[in-house]
Amino acid sequence: MSTLIAPPIKRRHFFYPEDYLPESDGRPMAETDRHRKLMLGLLHALEERFRKNPRVYVTGNIFVYYRAENGELQPVSPDIFVVRGVAKKERRIYKIEDEGKAPEVVIELISRATTVEDHVTKRHIYARLGVKEYFIFDPYREAQPSALAGFRLENGEYAPMTVARHNGSLHVRSKILELELRVEKGDLRLYDPKSGARLRTPEEAENELRTAKAEVTRLRRALAKLQKKKS
Repeated sequence: MSTLIAPPIKRRHFFYPEDYLPESDGRPMAETDRHRKLMLGLLHALEERFRKNPRVYVTGNIFVYYRAENGELQPVSPDIFVVRGVAKKERRIYKIEDEGKAPEVVIELISRATTVEDHVTKRHIYARLGVKEYFIFDPYREAQPSALAGFRLENGEYAPMTVARHNGSLHVRSKILELELRVEKGDLRLYDPKSGARLRTPEEAENELRTAKAEVTRLRRALAKLQKKKS
């Protein structure tokens, strides 16, 4: 009885031309529900903060394409990044050589699985690209000694920022964003240091709108009753 031998499998290799760049790596948007909620909350707060400025672009979890040292285009995907001086418009990818400017501020929400990537690989890439400020937040306090770390680019390398502690809360100032990052009740929140106001999350904005609508309804009813009594 003869034995059938299957032919070897030939692996296909794909080479993407520069006019077609992948937009996704197939990985989930965030490591956990908490990471996702934090990411969406921070993006909403920053988008609202710079909503009226047409030359500030806020986004996250999209590919940023840059030229590697060998000249090839390579992607990196920051959780959140901000660029001043480029048009505020919808993009599928962010290609640095087309935009003329690298991200200026990056915020990464770290996990145990991404520790090396965020603290070593991405840190090296962001410094090489000229990202001026780099913040790393650890929601579960499992990937770095402090929940919040900040770095500022100095002479091509990242120097640690001073993360202060006040009333049990960690906080660090972003010169680029003109905002303060605070760890509050285990979450990363953004504050306007001039007014002391906290930038709202989508849930907080929705609750405020709901409260305002309820107050308008109450005033209308009170006015209608007053007019009825007068008539």
